[in-house]
Formats: sequence, C-alpha cells, structure tokens
Amino acid sequence: MLGKIINIIVALMVALLFLGVISVSVVGTGWDTVEELPQNPEDQSNIEQIGVSVFTKYVVPFEIIAIVLLSALIGSFYMGKGDDSE
Repeated sequence: MLGKIINIIVALMVALLFLGVISVSVVGTGWDTVEELPQNPEDQSNIEQIGVSVFTKYVVPFEIIAIVLLSALIGSFYMGKGDDSE
C-alpha cells in the first residue's frame, strides 16, 4: 500500500515538472509568423531557412517537442502491450 502511494506521488511530481517545463517554454518562446521568416526569392520552399531557424533559434522548443513525442511513443507501447495476466 505504501509503495503504491509513493508511486502516485512520484508520478505526480514528474507530471508537474513536465507541465512546468512545457509552460515555461511556451511562454518564453517568441513565436514568429510566416511573414517574419527569412525569404529566399530563388527557392520559394524556404526549407533551408526553416532548417537553420529550427536548429539555431528554436533548438529548445525543438528538443522539448522531441521529448514529448518520445514520451508519447513510449506510452503507446506501454498501453498497447496490455496485461500479461490473461
């Protein structure tokens, strides 16, 4: 019983820490619009400039999104595994 309570407390602490990191990154990030992105008239796709922006100016939000997607992937594996008690 005590082990279950400790697990719940640890899970709540991890969830609150995760939500805190996400909220700080959302509030602290300057979100540029499409008009503010650097434009290249020769290449209308603008892929190179978006890549440079992602890996220089927006590296922290990029890493946070990577962690969120990784945790979603791990959670889906855990939920898809099911119980072995059948």
